[in-house]
Amino acid sequence: MGTENHPVWIVYDDLRTARLNVKYYECQLQKLQRVNTAMELCLAFTAPSSAFAGFAFWKYEIGQVVWSLLGSISAIVALCKPILALTKKIRDMESVVQGYRLLYFELKEIRSAIEQEKRFGPTLKLQLKKCSQREKELVSRNPESKPNKKLRRTCMDEVMRELPLDSFYIPPEAE
Repeated sequence: MGTENHPVWIVYDDLRTARLNVKYYECQLQKLQRVNTAMELCLAFTAPSSAFAGFAFWKYEIGQVVWSLLGSISAIVALCKPILALTKKIRDMESVVQGYRLLYFELKEIRSAIEQEKRFGPTLKLQLKKCSQREKELVSRNPESKPNKKLRRTCMDEVMRELPLDSFYIPPEAE
């Protein structure tokens, strides 16, 4: 059997896929968190009781125009916030990121065991099967309706640099 057909590649492919998903969903999570923070800050700054509202600048004609504009933006943000349901999306995304992190570390443990034992034995194959079940469950919880292909490609390039093909140990024979 050639090394390119060795069953151990299932572990390594899954490892790289899990790492890709960690990176990708972490980026998506950060984006959601930034948008949510910006919306929260907008609402906080434009609240009548905020220190920002007390600036003397707002008493001048230009200040009143700017304050009126900020108030309009804030009203739109306040209407959009529950519609966008960012906090729910953030919670869902955090759960998926955490799931892929766990999967990645479990697969790293299998990889390490393969390197230490110099084989891909039945115990490790059983562990891999459990990881596959976890991955199925994570895929079903995908929080996105449309993936960002450009970001996914960028993350894939990072993973390929992190985990190049020649960094994996191939046992001498399949079991």
